[in-house]
Amino acid sequence: MRRHRRLVLIDRVIPFLAALIGLIALAGAVVVQLNSVSRSEAVTEEMAKLTAAVDQLNQRTATPAAAPDDGTAAGLLALQDRMVKLEGDVKAAAAKLAATPPAVVGALPAAGTEAVATAPAKIDPNLPTTDCIPLGTRFMVTPNESYPLCQSKAKIEVGSITADTVDINGAGTVTETGFGTLVGTTCTVMVFSADAEGFAELRVTCT
Repeated sequence: MRRHRRLVLIDRVIPFLAALIGLIALAGAVVVQLNSVSRSEAVTEEMAKLTAAVDQLNQRTATPAAAPDDGTAAGLLALQDRMVKLEGDVKAAAAKLAATPPAVVGALPAAGTEAVATAPAKIDPNLPTTDCIPLGTRFMVTPNESYPLCQSKAKIEVGSITADTVDINGAGTVTETGFGTLVGTTCTVMVFSADAEGFAELRVTCT
């Protein structure tokens, strides 16, 4: 009789034990799943951070560093604008001069009189012919520089340059679009343009 009761009790307890074991296994599976999800989220977050850092590094590498602005480019642009303006003024003056009829300075030569050809200037071997500035040509100068003139004993020695003046040794301070005569020579210096950045354009003619 007691044995029969024990068997009945065991039969009743076994389903509860099986259910309890199932619940424990389910709880373990849930814990494992939660741990896996947490680890996946952490790994995903780390990968996102690494991806953002790599993208930022690529953007910095692809973007070139800006060159320091020392004012040279602005000075050259200003000088170019001045040269263009002066070229326009010279062309306008030349067109106006061409439209003006020349004055009659003397009687026409008699018939049969041959024109006398102008002999070409002789080259003096004692005067510079190379590494010099040809007379009548426009050239750029900078402060504290010396420029010898071709076929002439004279030379251009430049001092300071301002926004509209050039200091020339022997000619003094010459303003922009103005003229100056070199002392002791028959040479005339014309200043086409002057810029505060230290550039100027000159032309020298000698008689």
